[in-house]
Amino acid sequence: MKALLPVLLYAGLAMALQARPAPRPLPPVYTPDLAAWRLELTPEIGGWVTTGRQAFRLKLVDPRDPAPPKDEEDGFEEAESGGEPEDAPEPSAEELRQERLRSEEEARRNAWRERRLLVWYNGTTIALSVQVGHTLDYTLDSQSGENRLEILEPDSGQRVVRTWWSSAGRTRLMVSQVHTTEEDWNGGSLEVLEPGGELASRGKRTPSGGTLTWSNEYQHATPPLGTYTLRWTSGYRGGRPFRVVVEAVLDGGTDAERRWRFERLMLPGAGPATLGTIDIED
Repeated sequence: MKALLPVLLYAGLAMALQARPAPRPLPPVYTPDLAAWRLELTPEIGGWVTTGRQAFRLKLVDPRDPAPPKDEEDGFEEAESGGEPEDAPEPSAEELRQERLRSEEEARRNAWRERRLLVWYNGTTIALSVQVGHTLDYTLDSQSGENRLEILEPDSGQRVVRTWWSSAGRTRLMVSQVHTTEEDWNGGSLEVLEPGGELASRGKRTPSGGTLTWSNEYQHATPPLGTYTLRWTSGYRGGRPFRVVVEAVLDGGTDAERRWRFERLMLPGAGPATLGTIDIED
C-alpha cells in the first residue's frame, strides 16, 4: 500500500493540472489597413471668415478599429470616479512585475496608433503627433487675405486641404513657448514687459491690447513701437534644471516677417530671468 501512495499522489496531481483551464491565448496584434483610413477635419471652412482665430477638431479614423478609444477627456472622467481605496495594500514585487509586463504588452499592441501628421499652413511647416481614434483640438490664426491649410498622414497618404479668406485683423506680434520634450517641463510661466512699462502676465490683458494666454502665448494685434522684454518666472523648486525655449514672430506670413528665438537653462526655483528682448521699429 505504501508503494502505491506516490503513484496515487502523482495521478491526483496530473488530474488536477489537466482540470485547470489553460490560459487564453492573446489575440493577434492588429494590423491596420491604411487604405481604409480617413482623415477628418471639422468644421468645414471655406469662403470668407470674419474671425482671426479658427478652432478645428482633427481625427485620424480607422473604420475597422477593433477597439476604438475614447477621447482623453472621457477617460479622465472615468479615472476620477474610480479611485483606489486609501487603505489598499502595497502591491507585491510580483504584482508590480505583472503590471509592468501588461503595460509593455499594451504599448506594443497599440504602437500602430502612434502617427505623425505633416501640416503646411501659410508657408509654415510643422509636425503633429496624434493617435488613431483620438480627437485633437487645434487652433490657427488667420492672416488677412488668403489662408491655405494642408495636412498629410504620410503612411496612408490621407490628406485634407482647406482654403479660406479672412477679413479679420491679424495678430501682428506673437510670442509663444516651445516645448521640446516632456522632461523639459518643470513649471514657471512667460511674462512680457511692454515698452510702456506694462507687464503682461498669464490671463491678463494690458492697456495697449496685449494678451498673454494661460498656454504661455502672448498676442498683440497693434503692438506699440519700442523694446519688449521677455522673462520667465520661477519654476518648481523640487524639479531638475530645465530649458525654456521661446519664439517670437512679427508680421508672420508677410514679406516683412521677422523671427526671434531665445533659449535659457533654468535652475529649480530660480527666476524671474530675462530670456531676451525684441525691438519693433515700425
